[in-house]
Amino acid sequence: MLLGFGGRNCWCFKDWMQIDMSLGDGVPSDVSMGLPACTAMCFKGANASGKTNALKVYSFINDFATFSFSDRADKNIMFSSFFHNDEPAEFYAEFITNDIYYRYELTVSKKAVIKEQLFRKKNEDGSRETEIFVRENNEITKNSLYRGHKDILFRDNASFISTLKQYNLPEISDIYDFFFRTVANVGYYGINDRGEEDPEGLTEYYYKHPEDLNFAIQKIKYFDTGIENIEIKTRVDEKGVIRVYPVFFHSVSDKNTKPMAFGEESRGTQALYCKLVNYYEVLSKGGVLVLDEFDVNLHPDILPYLLDWFIKKENNPKHAQILFTTHNSDIMDILGRYRTYLFEKEEGESFCYRLDEPKSPSLRNDRPLSVPYKKHLIGGFPKIATKEE
Repeated sequence: MLLGFGGRNCWCFKDWMQIDMSLGDGVPSDVSMGLPACTAMCFKGANASGKTNALKVYSFINDFATFSFSDRADKNIMFSSFFHNDEPAEFYAEFITNDIYYRYELTVSKKAVIKEQLFRKKNEDGSRETEIFVRENNEITKNSLYRGHKDILFRDNASFISTLKQYNLPEISDIYDFFFRTVANVGYYGINDRGEEDPEGLTEYYYKHPEDLNFAIQKIKYFDTGIENIEIKTRVDEKGVIRVYPVFFHSVSDKNTKPMAFGEESRGTQALYCKLVNYYEVLSKGGVLVLDEFDVNLHPDILPYLLDWFIKKENNPKHAQILFTTHNSDIMDILGRYRTYLFEKEEGESFCYRLDEPKSPSLRNDRPLSVPYKKHLIGGFPKIATKEE
């Protein structure tokens, strides 16, 4: 499980931006579900307050840990410093996997890793945290993570996690697999939804993974009662290449069904077809789903059901987690103060706080948060001018 992450001197965060997913002893059991961290976290705030950039911080950590070795050796490391200054940025992520706590720390410039550290301890009271790996530039200055393998070459723009995975070191597998189970629709260039940008490629994936397709069919049937089934059909194009495409079968009178093409479906049904694969991948593997504007093109009444897959214990046996931004204020009332972060910006610098941090009588978990939010009592609400200046 992801316990938290943060970054400094990155995107709109000059000082430390820290997201704490952990839950203390005083959290209601229906929120904690007996877990050390929450399974859903909502980021709220005005436009340009830093919500999306906070997701980019975790997306960067995840991508750098897993995929950086596959980049070209001369490629810049893909993050933005605060107003593009030349100082290094710092990042961290805390997580538990296979009942072991880890903290990964990274200091990096646009050109190279300056320092990487990995800490570990048993996930039990009284266990001491131990530094097990330190890399400074491309020199390993501390290592109790693995033995031998003196021939490993570290590259300026690649993480040691991604590098050790390429060398097939079993000692890195649990750590690598934790990051690999993350699915994100946002990265350095903003929203990158694989289904909406490449629906044919997504259909090919559904064609090869029928369990994902079956999940999407069942959920779309539930949300759109007019759809009876979805089938993946094939055709051969003029070059002899086999192409795949989805057909949506709708119920009509006399219990008959009529086919419709993907492009004829409503925008909401298209969005579900494209998005549900990400939900299934994370829920089935116990990963982390990172979604910017998770409510786009979806009816507001569908959103609570999507969250129920994560915040209801019976729906989430693998303890999957979702981090998301939304402009829908009613979501705050579903998740409450322990699972909501507000973002604000002052003089170009963003900051955030979890809503169980402020000491206010209006912020109780059994009271709607949207009311004080809309009354501008807890921050994070758009400051829209009353007249044009």
